[in-house]
Formats: sequence, C-alpha cells, structure tokens
Amino acid sequence: MSTGPQYPNNFNWQNTYPPLFDSLGWAVPPTNSTQVATWWASINQTQIPPAPVIQFDAAGDPISPYPVGENPYCDWSLDGVCSRPGDTVRCPTKGVWGLTFDDGPTTFGSQLYDFLNTTQQKASLWYIGVQVAQNPQIAQKGCAAGHQIGIHTWSHHPLTSLTNEQIVAELKWTELIIKEVCGVTPRYFRPPYGDYDDRVRFIAESLGYLPVIWDLDTNDWEIGTPNSTVTTATEDADFVTWINEEPTDTQGHICLQHELTQITVNEAIKNLPALQAAYKVMPVASCINDRHPYLESILFPTMDNAALPPNSMPINQSAVSVSSISPSTSASGVGSNPSGASVSVAPASTGKSSAANRSKASSAVVLLALVAAVASLSL
Repeated sequence: MSTGPQYPNNFNWQNTYPPLFDSLGWAVPPTNSTQVATWWASINQTQIPPAPVIQFDAAGDPISPYPVGENPYCDWSLDGVCSRPGDTVRCPTKGVWGLTFDDGPTTFGSQLYDFLNTTQQKASLWYIGVQVAQNPQIAQKGCAAGHQIGIHTWSHHPLTSLTNEQIVAELKWTELIIKEVCGVTPRYFRPPYGDYDDRVRFIAESLGYLPVIWDLDTNDWEIGTPNSTVTTATEDADFVTWINEEPTDTQGHICLQHELTQITVNEAIKNLPALQAAYKVMPVASCINDRHPYLESILFPTMDNAALPPNSMPINQSAVSVSSISPSTSASGVGSNPSGASVSVAPASTGKSSAANRSKASSAVVLLALVAAVASLSL
C-alpha cells in the first residue's frame, strides 16, 4: 500500500503537498515539516485557550471532558447554540438565504456548477484539500464560475480531536492548494461537522480565518445510508417548511448542503427554483456584506447585488480545460483517487445535540477511513 502523495498527472503542481491517504483513509497532514513549523511559529501559542483535545472511545463516540450541561470553551458541536462574535451562523437579513455546498470539489459538483450557471446563481463552496488535489480541474470550474471558495480542511477530520499543530496543518495546506489551483486565498473556513471550540477559533483566527456554520441542515448526506430516516421526500418537505416560514422569519438563513453524491446534487437542483422564488439566494460573503472573502483584491458583490459575479478570478491555467468534465452517475462516492476507485466521505451533521452529532462525526471518520483504505490498496 502506498501512503505517499498521489496527485493527478494532468496538473502542473508547483508545490509539494502532504500525503492524501494513510492506512486509515484520508490522512491528517504530518506536523514535522519546516513548512508547518513556520506556520505554527506565527501564532502566539501562549494565548491559545486550554480546551482539551477531544478523545474518542472504542465505539467511536466522543468522551466529553466537561460536566453535563457545561460548555466552557463554546464548542458549537456540543449544543448547536454557542457562538462567538466572529462566527457566522446565519445571514442576518430577513429573506436572505446563504447557499452553501460542502465536501467538494467532486465529479458530482461539476453538474451542480453547470446548473447554478444556468440561473446565474452563486454559492459558497467549501473545499477539502484532498478533494482539490484529486479534482483540480473541477475546483477550477467552481472558482472560475465566481462562487465563493472556502476552506473545509485538508482531510475532513473533527478539528477538536486534533492537536494545535495538526489544526494549523489542516487549514494552511488547504489554503495553499486552493491558492495554487484557483489563485485565491480564502479568509473563511467551515469546520467539518461544525466541530470547533475556542481553541480552534483562536488558531484559525490567528491564521486569518473566520468560521462559517449554518442554522438549517438538509441532512442530505444521510439519504440512502443504512438506518437513516432521511429521504428525498423528507428533504423536500424541509424545503417546503422553510419556504413557508419565510414570511414570519426575523432573520435570514445559512443552509448546509453537499455536492457529495448524485442524490445530493439532484436534490439541490430540484429545490433551488422554489427557494429562489421565496428568498434572495446568495453566497455567505454577500449575505454578510463582506466584499473581501479573499486576501487578494477581488471584490464580491454586496447583498443587494448578489447576482453579479466577482470583479475577477485569477485561475491557474496549468490544468486541462474543464469544459470536458462530465459528472459521474454514481451515487455512492465522492471524488476519485488515482486508481479510479471511488472514495466516500460522510459530511457534517446538524450540530443540534452533543452525543448524537459527535457520534455521527466519529462514525463518519471511521467510514471514510475504511473506504479510502480499501481504495488505496490498489495504489
């Protein structure tokens, strides 16, 4: 089994990135490199909140270090409520909908981007570093379309389960590969599973990133998984409910969706027209009126002009044309590794309760590890 970097041979990579896979699946980047040490040294380490690294038991469930009902380090995934002033949880303006898709870039995402383009709809796309490494042309397609690109970490592990240095590596390597492929440096990140606390916040903010979560969750990733009660019908019903509630809303929303499978993409395409008729739909950067979601001088439209594209998107042109990319028809995987085998990742849970959602997060990591390990056997 190979555990070193495996990248497509149709992209002229200028940087050397961490391994994509280890024996368990998508690999957390190593921290013993000069590059990670440099990033780590840029942080005031004495000020990092002493929140503990969350441990998991043999069943894959988190072991809470806090007394019942206590959340001293504002861990959002513990209660789905606690947030800090720098967190973005919802669009603040009534009638505004933050459209977001996690876990890209994927082959299914290519079809989604095509559909969004037909209605001139922009969204926030949260990219995983390993996925960008495997699907650089699809990443470019999303970037070139003018969507807001954000960081979803390198390997999609729960951040509170990682060491300080591992958190740095997860965020910065993803930033670097997005910069190489798309030419932009994101200022926003979305923690996998909504799993972050004051320790993660401080490290991320020290590196220049602000967190974006959600207040509505489709749970679309669960459709078709064993023992799940989520179906296309229940997701459709959720959208009907949210649309009917708009007249009495006092704030806007940010909704969690995924470009994970053919099913999740089909659901997004099916429900978007009705959503657009009820809400003003836009990327998160626009809904909070941040015209600068990147370090580069790229101006995003404000909430009032959200249908307009950014002023420029400097895309790396070293990859093959994205025009020939077609979506996969499989509904059971996301992305591909160099062997052509499908690799699955279970996405974020709703974050509305502690035990259930942390358990989902840990189970998702186990599922991802098993599938990716099998796929990498042929490498």
